[in-house]
Amino acid sequence: MPIQVLSDDLASRIAAGEVIERPASVVKELVENSLDAGSTRIDVHIVGGGAQSITVVDNGQGIPAGELSVAFERFATSKIDESSDLIAIGTLGFRGEALPSIASVARVEAISRHFEADAGARYLVDFGKSSPVEAAGAPQGTRIEVAGLFKNVPARLKFLGSPGRELSRIQSMLASLALVHPDVAVSLSADGRERLRTIGSGKLVDAVSGVYGPKVAEQMLELEPDDSAAFSVDGLVSSPSLNRSNRTYMTISVNGRWIQSRRLSYAIEQAYHGFLPDRRFPIAIARIRTPLDDVDANVHPAKAEVRFLREDLVYSVVQRAVRGVLSASAPVHELGAGRAAGSIGLLRTPGSVGNNTPGVVGIQSSPASDSDGSGAGSGFTQWPDPSAIVEQSRLPESQGESPATSSTTGTPKETLPVLRVIGQSHETYIHAEGPDGVYLIDQHAAHERVMFERVQQKFEQNASESQPLLEAATVDLGPGVMTTVQEHLEELNRVGWGVEEFGTNSLIVRSVPASLATRASGDGAGQVFARVLDELSEGGTGETWRNRMLATIACHSSIRAGQILSIDECKDLIRQLERTERPNTCPHGRPTIVQLNVNDLEREFKRR
Repeated sequence: MPIQVLSDDLASRIAAGEVIERPASVVKELVENSLDAGSTRIDVHIVGGGAQSITVVDNGQGIPAGELSVAFERFATSKIDESSDLIAIGTLGFRGEALPSIASVARVEAISRHFEADAGARYLVDFGKSSPVEAAGAPQGTRIEVAGLFKNVPARLKFLGSPGRELSRIQSMLASLALVHPDVAVSLSADGRERLRTIGSGKLVDAVSGVYGPKVAEQMLELEPDDSAAFSVDGLVSSPSLNRSNRTYMTISVNGRWIQSRRLSYAIEQAYHGFLPDRRFPIAIARIRTPLDDVDANVHPAKAEVRFLREDLVYSVVQRAVRGVLSASAPVHELGAGRAAGSIGLLRTPGSVGNNTPGVVGIQSSPASDSDGSGAGSGFTQWPDPSAIVEQSRLPESQGESPATSSTTGTPKETLPVLRVIGQSHETYIHAEGPDGVYLIDQHAAHERVMFERVQQKFEQNASESQPLLEAATVDLGPGVMTTVQEHLEELNRVGWGVEEFGTNSLIVRSVPASLATRASGDGAGQVFARVLDELSEGGTGETWRNRMLATIACHSSIRAGQILSIDECKDLIRQLERTERPNTCPHGRPTIVQLNVNDLEREFKRR
C-alpha cells in the first residue's frame, strides 16, 4: 500500500486506544477531571460492567456553556498553556485527550452548570459526531454519561472481560482514588447496587473504613509526615498481623496523583522485611509529596506512571517512614489475628521491676532471681549443640545494670510481656503464662531473631569472626553466578565466609562465619553457602541483600524444632529474645510469639 495520511476519524480511534483501554480507563479520566474541578462529592453509576453505560456526577465548579464543546476537541485543556514546561504540573488531567478519546468510541452526553452561571448546558457527541450545545437545567457541577463503549470498535469490545471482571477493575481503581483523596465523598453503584462509599471527612482512616471496612481501619498504623521537608510521605500502613497474598492492596500517590510504581511498591515491601513472611504483602496507602518540578507526569498516555528526578531519594523516604512506624508499633501476634481483627500491643506490667517470682522471666525481672542462680551468663549448656555457638548468641549487658534498669531497654516496643515459663510441647514450642493469656514461643524463630541481631551487630561493627573448616567444601555454581559472587565478595568475606575460585564455575569454601562453626562443616557448609547465593540471585542490593544474607546465616545458626529444652533453657532463650530490638518476628517475618487471649479461653470453656 502507498503511504497515505489517515482520516481524522480513524486517527482518533487509534489515539483513543492509548488513553481508553477499558471502562475503568473512562472512569479514571472522568473522576480525575472532577477532582481537578474542586469537587467534594463524586458519584459513579455503572451498568453492564461499564460497556453499557458509565455516568459520573460531581459538584465541582462546572464548565461554562461557551467552553463545553471546546472541551471535546483534541488537545483542549484548561490546565496548561503555551508557557508550561510540562514538568511542574499540579493537576491530574492535563493532556486534553480524555474527552475526545472517549467521545470517538462511545456516545457521550455532558450536562454542566458553571458556578457563576444561572443555567446549565447540554452537549452530545455520538461516536465522534457532535450536536449543537443546548440550554439545560442542572445543579452546579458536571454530569457525563458514556454509553455503548467500543460499539464502533468491535475488536476492542471483544477483548473486554465479563461485566463482573470489568466492574472489579473499576471498583479497585475508584477505591484507590478515594484513598488518595479522603476529603472527597466517593460512591460507586453498579446495576442499581451500591458497591463503594466514602464519606469525604478528610480523615484517611475514614476512607480506609469505607473501602476496606472498619476492622481493617482499626489495625492501620499512621505514617507521620515531616511537614518541613521537601520530600515527605504520610498515610496508613497495616500492622504486620494484617496482610494479604498479593500487592494490589498497596496504594501510592505523588502530589495527589494516584500512580503505579514497581520501585515504590518494592520500597514498601522491603520496609516490611522481617515483619512479614515471604509472599505476604501489606495494606498500605502512601501519599508522597515532592516538589512539582521533581516529577515528570508526562511520560505515560494514561498518566499511570511518573518519572522522578531523584527516585533514590523518594525510595528511601518511603522505606524509612514505613520501617520507622513498624519498628515503633510492632505488636505481639494474637492467635487467630489473621482471620479476624485483633492484635494487641506489647504489654508491660507496672510495678513489676525486680519481680522475684520463680520461673518468671521478662524485661522487668532480674536474671539473678532465676532458680539456677546462673543469671544472664549461663548458656544453654544442656543442649546437644556445643556451648560455643550459644555463647555467641548472648547479647551484652551494661556493667552493673540489670535489664530492668538499663537505659537502652524498657520502652514498649522493645519489651515482651512478663512471662512465666510452663514447659515445652512437640519439642518446638515453649509455653508460658503472661498478662491476659497464654503465650507460645517458637524456639527456632525466637533463637533465629537472637542470632540475626547478634550477627548483624558484629557485621556492622566489622567484628565478624571466621572459623576455618577441617575439610573444605566445593560448591558448583550456575551460569552467571560467579560474576555475582565476585561483585559481593567483600561483603561475603566481611561476614566470615572464606571462599576462592576453583575452575570456571566452582568455588571452594575454606571458612565459615563463626556462628555456623558447629552446624556447617564439610558439605553442610557448602549447602549453607549455596543458600546464601540463592539470596544473591533473587536480586536486591545494599541493606536489602545484606539482611537476607544475615538472616540465612542466623537461620542455620539457630536451634531447631525437635530439640528438647529444659525449663532453664527455655527461660534463658526468652531472656535473650526480650533484649532484641524486634522480638516479635524472626528475620524472615514469621511470628516468634503468639498469644491466646484469656477472654478467648474463657469463652471456649463457657466461663462467660
